Amino acid sequence: MVKRLLVMGVIVLCFGTITVIWLKASSELTLSKPVLIDQKEDDFILHMRIENSTEGFRILHSLEYTGQEPVTIEHRTPLTFVSFGVDKSTFTGSPVTKVLQPGDIYRPNVISETYNVLKKGVGQVYVHCQFKVGDKLMNITVNKDLNLK
Repeated sequence: MVKRLLVMGVIVLCFGTITVIWLKASSELTLSKPVLIDQKEDDFILHMRIENSTEGFRILHSLEYTGQEPVTIEHRTPLTFVSFGVDKSTFTGSPVTKVLQPGDIYRPNVISETYNVLKKGVGQVYVHCQFKVGDKLMNITVNKDLNLK
């Protein structure tokens, strides 16, 4: 009798463990393909790549300067704000000043950001890059659909 209960307990425990592992694996969202963004505004191009990672989604971004003369930009942190599902931007960090030479690619964050806040189906990603060149405020904005499976 004790052997039967022990065997039944082990079977139920194995079945429960397999079910939990299967549910966790089936609930992870992935992009159907990486999302690439190249948005030009005056002498600047915002480059962005959103791709799958083990923790969710990884976002890599940079700002390319294509002008002919050196230029000084000033921005609050983050330079590029990314939000999912809701179009909102918050630039609250300390001001950063950077001199860009023609052809420079500025990557303000060496570490990529990781997000895991979406549901299956089609979702929206909102991107807002804001900085100043002299007295001119530059805003590069992009809305893009994400296909999640």
